[in-house]
Amino acid sequence: MIRIKDIAQRAGVSATTVSNVIHGNTRKVSQATIDKINRIIEETNYVPSMGARLLAGNGSRIIGVIVGTEERFREEKLQDPFTGSILGKIETELSRRGYYMMFHMSSGMEENCQLASAWNVEGLLTIGISAEDNLEIRRLSRAPVVSIDVYYGKRAIPNVGLDDFSGGYEMAKYLLKKGHRRILFLTPWDVGVDKARWEGVQKALREYGVERIEECRQLMPCAHEERMELHRRNLEKYRRYTALFFSSDYYAAEGIQFLHDEGIRVPEELSVVGFDNNSYATLIRPALTTVAQDVREKGWQAVDMLMKLIENGGEEGVKTQTKLPIRIVERESVRQL
Repeated sequence: MIRIKDIAQRAGVSATTVSNVIHGNTRKVSQATIDKINRIIEETNYVPSMGARLLAGNGSRIIGVIVGTEERFREEKLQDPFTGSILGKIETELSRRGYYMMFHMSSGMEENCQLASAWNVEGLLTIGISAEDNLEIRRLSRAPVVSIDVYYGKRAIPNVGLDDFSGGYEMAKYLLKKGHRRILFLTPWDVGVDKARWEGVQKALREYGVERIEECRQLMPCAHEERMELHRRNLEKYRRYTALFFSSDYYAAEGIQFLHDEGIRVPEELSVVGFDNNSYATLIRPALTTVAQDVREKGWQAVDMLMKLIENGGEEGVKTQTKLPIRIVERESVRQL
């Protein structure tokens, strides 16, 4: 079994330096040394014991991660590559900094508040929880809280998000430049990130003089079978459009499969685009044109912000609002009209 002193010998540094890097105490360690030690840790699959980490500091060394979803959608939520990717990056980054992740899927405000007030954690990260619930979580929690992908009003907590408005705008403009004027935006939500994406779509449609914009959005159920039933009922409606813009790659891949089963060719008869650029975008055929976001970067930014809040002892002097950029990834699911 690889030991700290073995890593120190390979890196040409002291065991104390290696221990400091493992436990996140890197203020006096150069970035080059940090990178070298982390590279050796990855190459050797070194895993420090939890007992050693707990003894290294006064705190619990545990970060709570709460993912909000209704009870009946838990399995579907975990199947979404976005959830898996961001949780994977959060766990990896926390482990690298000497922390452990305690993960829970919550189904409501009462449960969120119970967790916030009861968990003995050094910090909390929340995903898929409303602005109102997050504000209450921060009020009840004894530890710093960082949310992911939340849109707030005048009152806000630290948050890492995405430029969703630009994502909707740029994709709609891409389709319009391809000659599409009958674009349907499909989403299960009218709040948060989906609302911002739809607002971006509306701006692009207005700029190109598209009329009756209110008819360019279709709200969908959250449950898979209910969505499929909606698609079956709306099949003739979909044929009146030239492009379907789904608010996530998961829904877009599902939509392409549905169209294929109904004998509708993509993109020859109907173009389809998505949002996220996750694994579904490259596995489905035709490969999906989509709005790309860096989910792993989002997870890293959330952890980094939380660590700064913990080290700083509060929000003063810490950047607490981050919005990551988007880009269009062009593949094979859109045709030029």
